[in-house]
Amino acid sequence: MVPRTLLVVDDDPTLEGRVQDALPVCRIVAAGGVADALEAVRAHRPPVVALSVDLARLDESPQDGGGGLDALSLILGEAPSIKIIALAPQDQRVLAVRAVARGAHEVCGKPIDAQELAGVVQRAFQRADLELEGRRLATGDAPPTLRVLRDETERRALIDSLARSGGNLSATARLLGVSRPTLYSLLRQHGIRAD
Repeated sequence: MVPRTLLVVDDDPTLEGRVQDALPVCRIVAAGGVADALEAVRAHRPPVVALSVDLARLDESPQDGGGGLDALSLILGEAPSIKIIALAPQDQRVLAVRAVARGAHEVCGKPIDAQELAGVVQRAFQRADLELEGRRLATGDAPPTLRVLRDETERRALIDSLARSGGNLSATARLLGVSRPTLYSLLRQHGIRAD
């Protein structure tokens, strides 16, 4: 299985190791600031980002976007489908609310609890997968649905059984293991004429 990419944005170099310990199945890409994070988003296209939003010192220069909340907005501006997990101190509820208002998918408390983080990241990956599948369905790039496959298989079985029975409907029903009324219904449903 190919590991999923998770971008971790924080100026604390030890956070990357703690996240890797909590999520050994993920490939962790670390960024220490906003500029690095935007570059990593472009290079790696991670579906999920864990972003510390409590650090006003993340790339303090105005051209880089300021603190963690500004980084959140910039990352979503670069890739709107990314799911951002805002890492916010437990005692800063207002910061967590602001992160959600700016588009964070979910909030995870700091200091990091491994089980909580693993659950939050798993939900974010699931949401990203569902949205990707929804976009594929909307563009017609999706594989055939189970119903379409079932209908095609059912139609082929009807035609094959009719051919094997020489067009005899009673024999066709026996071959398929269905009653004659069910066979008539299936033939109508699939637009097959048994003359």
